Amino acid sequence: MTASLMLSITRNFTRKTFAIFFLLALALGCASRTQAQSLPDTVEAIDRARVSTRILYITAHPDDESSRVLTYLARGLGADVALLSVTRGEGGQNALGPEQGAQLGLLRTDELLAATRIYGVRLFYTRAPDLGYSKTVEETQRIWAGTAFDDMVRVIRTFRPHIVINNWGGVSSGHGHHQTTGIITPQAVAAAADPKMFNAQLADGLSPWQVQTVLVFDRDDHPHGVRLPVEEISPLQGKSYTEIGLEGFLNHRTQGIAGVLNNPFFRRPVYVKNADGSDFASKSLAQPITALAGSSIPRAPLESAERSLARARAAALALDWPSAAKALAAAGTDVRALSKGLASSAGPQSAYELARIKENIDAALALTAALRLDAQADRREIVAGESFNVRLEPKHRENVLDRIDKPALALPAGWTANVQPDDPQGAIFVVHTPAAAVTPQGKADWMFPWPPPLVVAKQRAAVAGYEFEAEAPAVMTQATSTHVEIAPLTLVPAVTLHVEPRQFLLVEKSAPKQIAILARVHYYGSQPADVTAGIDVPPGWSSAVPASLHFDGPGDQLVRLTISLPATIPLGSLPLQATATLGGKIFRDSVEPLPTLPARLWTEPAVTFARVLDLRVPENLRVGYVAGENDPIPEILRQIGVQVEMLDPAALAFGDLNRFDAIAIGIRAYELRADLARSNQRLLDFAAAGGTLVVQYQRATDWQRVKPAPFPATVGAPTVRTTDRNSPVRLLNPEHPLFTFPNRIGQDDFRGWVQERGLYYFSQFDARYEAPLGLRDPGEDEVTGGLVYARTGKGFYIYTGLAFFRQLPEGVPGAVRLFVNLLSQSRNK
Repeated sequence: MTASLMLSITRNFTRKTFAIFFLLALALGCASRTQAQSLPDTVEAIDRARVSTRILYITAHPDDESSRVLTYLARGLGADVALLSVTRGEGGQNALGPEQGAQLGLLRTDELLAATRIYGVRLFYTRAPDLGYSKTVEETQRIWAGTAFDDMVRVIRTFRPHIVINNWGGVSSGHGHHQTTGIITPQAVAAAADPKMFNAQLADGLSPWQVQTVLVFDRDDHPHGVRLPVEEISPLQGKSYTEIGLEGFLNHRTQGIAGVLNNPFFRRPVYVKNADGSDFASKSLAQPITALAGSSIPRAPLESAERSLARARAAALALDWPSAAKALAAAGTDVRALSKGLASSAGPQSAYELARIKENIDAALALTAALRLDAQADRREIVAGESFNVRLEPKHRENVLDRIDKPALALPAGWTANVQPDDPQGAIFVVHTPAAAVTPQGKADWMFPWPPPLVVAKQRAAVAGYEFEAEAPAVMTQATSTHVEIAPLTLVPAVTLHVEPRQFLLVEKSAPKQIAILARVHYYGSQPADVTAGIDVPPGWSSAVPASLHFDGPGDQLVRLTISLPATIPLGSLPLQATATLGGKIFRDSVEPLPTLPARLWTEPAVTFARVLDLRVPENLRVGYVAGENDPIPEILRQIGVQVEMLDPAALAFGDLNRFDAIAIGIRAYELRADLARSNQRLLDFAAAGGTLVVQYQRATDWQRVKPAPFPATVGAPTVRTTDRNSPVRLLNPEHPLFTFPNRIGQDDFRGWVQERGLYYFSQFDARYEAPLGLRDPGEDEVTGGLVYARTGKGFYIYTGLAFFRQLPEGVPGAVRLFVNLLSQSRNK
């Protein structure tokens, strides 16, 4: 094998210098905008190369953004626009699948990235957590301390926007995250310009950056700001910027999009104004590249480049791709010569601005030539010390490029690759990973939607003597009978374990003598291997002899791990850690595709928790359950001895409901189950005949539409909730049946709750309801609509907004005890 066929590029991911770090940021940002190669996208890319303005739009969560504003600025004006979402939205609820918490944050990252690709903008984040709804700025600032503000400054210094749009500027009510984002955005703008602030960022190679303008939305009834023409029809796309933006916004599927379509909010005029009250000229939203001319950058070369770009646009519209490419190459040649000729006194900012113009020209040239790389790996999970293949296949328009080089790979430091003999369709690289390979970690990778790709394919080409480069991450594409899945390459342990169940709820006085964990052991290596699988247990517990497994290659094997419990077990939560051993190395992690986003792998310890509870459950308690989607509660109830039957539409409409002691309605079921409203009278009749009907939270609009309760009640709008998981709770009637049977409920039962107390409480309810529980967030009045109870006929109707859907999956003892009480009232004789 000759040297010329060896891998030509190696990437060092340490990124100690600003130049390396920022070029990666640009590459990731551009990757989301250069995948489509349509005529409109190509012309828009040429337009973007003619504009020097950068705009950073800052908001708190995914789905806060004004999709039509972002689309108009990026696709309509050609500005270089980035969206900064302070959080990833992991504190919300999942309308699509079972993922909650950090897993939900990954889903919403993918959704927002898909949306921004349609808007035509880049995407950044901070490390600030989303722990759910916050009512106050003070609470949010306490939670976000050391992340949101600091990271916002870093993003500003990295992206260097001329204009910042503060989405929540001037907002002084509502979500604490919104208010706080509006407050800290101008503070971060000021700090980014201060050379005395955040010196560690300066040591990383960043420089202070002065934003020229901060804009806010003019939300007055009679606005005086500048109206943005977001309803204009894009001459390239044939749709208004509002319509294009809405197509992107509909990617927010986990948040529920039923209320988006035909929402008048998306048809209201949009006005922006200068945050400091000074006049704002809309032309500053898209300054031409000639606006960069000054003492350090001469005007003539910029004017020449602009004329070439105008010719390129006209040629592209005429589908004259060779002429368009030559004109773009001429513009790139002007800018490249200008960069080389800059005086040493010009300073790094001038070089930076010219580099940005060249980047945009190169992106437009790649689209004009339809130059793209297909980089397909033969495996998605990479094991350290092993090899894998990557096939590179460049594609481009005929008669446009003067030269196209052989493709190459960029790899992490220490990785190597050899090229196989020439392939007429491209090149096949055999990539070798070192035995000690680890996933590269950049200092600020959190800033981007996803970590940098492990392997990047690069393709150099030339037009009229002007060289440029296209690149693409190596991926693995798998096709099934119903869809095609494109997954990034991921470095994984050689062995992983997935355990089920993830928790055992054990009743202290009736715990079994043995429990069994089902472990799925996955071996990712390519060579035969012998693996042992076992489980670490607490003192006094015992486990069976570890299982011996042989793998001939990659694959799964199931193991049943039996654990014997001692005669007496203390109350509390005990971890049961599954382990696998290969060659003396112990593996303890689970690596699994996300159910709703299988292209992404989720890593966590392979741990099952044994949660021992002081709990009484009536014998043979029978419960019918009406679930919305992905409800975890039924399986948890089964673990503690409740006989649960899922009620599908037929069972709900025609089945014998009187065989149940209680029927529970899952969260949002009246929204997600159209049959539920039709069968609601049967449920009320069930309660009146002596059963217990427990309804978990429902949204206000669905509640008002169905009016499912036996007596008048209103779910609050705006939402009545208690967001502080440690907020004080008052038993207004400690002897109430809900607090005495079959479990005595006290203050201890409200300790250890996760994320929040509850949401979607009743704001008003008939006098026939009893409200035995008082809830209060700090600084607010007590509310009593979180748990209400009414006798109806011979039975009971209970509505609760308490967040059992969060507490029971975490095994919170008091929440389990209270929920059992709700279901048991028909047994309380």
